Amino acid sequence: MNDPVAILKAHHREVADMLKTLESSKPGARRRSTVDKLTGALELHMEIEERDVYPLVEQLVGEEEAEEATVEHGLARNGLRQLRELVDEPGFGAVVSMLTAGIKHHVKEEEQECSPSSSGSSTGTSCASSATRGGSEEAPPLRARATARHMTAASTRCTSPEGAG
Repeated sequence: MNDPVAILKAHHREVADMLKTLESSKPGARRRSTVDKLTGALELHMEIEERDVYPLVEQLVGEEEAEEATVEHGLARNGLRQLRELVDEPGFGAVVSMLTAGIKHHVKEEEQECSPSSSGSSTGTSCASSATRGGSEEAPPLRARATARHMTAASTRCTSPEGAG
């Protein structure tokens, strides 16, 4: 898969699947393994965005957008820390629910930036084109273009051959 938007969306679906698995999981080795996979995937995703995308967002789009993204990552890190702390304890389900809500919000923002435009053409296609060409007449917001470009570069590191567990 070479389409950066498709890769980004696939990563979002993988994380959603892991969260769904955790939602109905029982304490034990499988739950711990899924938490480890989820933590690794999200930490890599956040590292790439913070290193390669957010400086551009702040510079070219605005400080407020970059700050919002940074706050979202801080909340995700807190949720992951609590997830690991409570992996076999009461309260785990509440943490999964809170983390899921935050990630859904973040994903919705990213994917709306790559949604079909009102003209009927796919802005997602423009996202992919922009990521490989560096721009287009119908360019999507910078955050989506840069995220897609850097997620493509890191896709082999993000994807686990074992699946969600």
